[in-house]
Amino acid sequence: MKKLIALLLCLIMILSLFSCELNENQNDLLSNENSGSSDLNNDNVNDDNVTPPASEAEIAMKMYESVINDEICVFDERLGEIKLKACHFPSDNIMLDECKLLTKAILDVDQDGVNEYVIKSPNHEYIILRYHNGKVYSYCLNIGDFSKFNTDGTFHWYDSSEAEGWKCGLNKIIFDGETLNIRSIYSLKYSKNPTKYEHFVEGEAVTGDEYDTYRNNIRYERMKFSQFELTPLYPITAEQAWNLANEYWDNQDGSTEVSAGTIWTVRIVLIDTPNSDTDHYRFAFNVEWSSNGAGVGDECRPPYSVNSHDQILVNAFTGEITASTYNTDGKVLSVDEAIEIVKNKFFDEDIHNEEDGYRFVHDVNAVAPDHIYVIVIQKVVGRQPVLYTREWIDKYSGEIISGYYLYGGKG
Repeated sequence: MKKLIALLLCLIMILSLFSCELNENQNDLLSNENSGSSDLNNDNVNDDNVTPPASEAEIAMKMYESVINDEICVFDERLGEIKLKACHFPSDNIMLDECKLLTKAILDVDQDGVNEYVIKSPNHEYIILRYHNGKVYSYCLNIGDFSKFNTDGTFHWYDSSEAEGWKCGLNKIIFDGETLNIRSIYSLKYSKNPTKYEHFVEGEAVTGDEYDTYRNNIRYERMKFSQFELTPLYPITAEQAWNLANEYWDNQDGSTEVSAGTIWTVRIVLIDTPNSDTDHYRFAFNVEWSSNGAGVGDECRPPYSVNSHDQILVNAFTGEITASTYNTDGKVLSVDEAIEIVKNKFFDEDIHNEEDGYRFVHDVNAVAPDHIYVIVIQKVVGRQPVLYTREWIDKYSGEIISGYYLYGGKG
């Protein structure tokens, strides 16, 4: 009996030892599995294929796209919750979906890291789309507020509506939550009777010298717009057609020349869209004339005139370009003939005399279409020729291209 009990005790001890070893192995296995699982989780966290959450800037662009595609409404300051196509500019009641010749710019107006979407009418009115707190808000700014819009959200303005003078300045767009505010950076008021200039910096009256010092230290870049269609109707969109036109004219849109107190700026402009009578877009090569900013208030003034130098057609289905046609009868003016035409016109004016020492030179590097000669008129002062003015002349027709005024009721 005692032997049997001893055997049972030995058996129990052996089983107990085996059980302890098994438990240790299981614990090691679980530990290894957990370790492996932890490593696997770490691998997943560091996996390059994991898509990071979209940034605020990316969400804003997707929201603008949804607004333009008529998928969601905007919250308009005047009209409430409304589809973008039903919005309209302040000067008329034409819905945006029916407007032609629109342009757009995408930029960070308030420098908060998120772009705004700016839509411009041919009459220089603007609709600004802004993403804020999960919604897209729209704000309208009318023609009386602007002459030149800059990339930092500032804009120059010029008001000559007062009979006894004018006023101008630089303002900045400021967003406060859902509200758009306008802050004055500087302004100038001119009165005729008696002649008087009043200068202001951030709304406070300052001296003329203080005003000039402050104004001269401000740097800005003009906003650049491209074509925009709310609902493209043709295989070649207006923006694609504009790109083709700009390429045809050697990508000269925005090119500038400065001389004799004047800035010449090239603008490639869409002036007509396809309709029931034509399947072409029509573009013009325009040159704007602006003051170079040296005079009082010059930087605020709109271009005072524009020359239309050329036109082309871009097929809305194929993108094929049809250049302007001229009734040349096989004749093309030589440079000398063009200079002679310019001379005759120049000296026919009573204020110019040949004895005053003028020179006429063909500017081969000028910003102009292929069918235009640019003739520079220089006045010799001492021994040094100084730029006096210039003329654009059509090499086929011999016509001197003269500017027409965009503002002041002409053009």
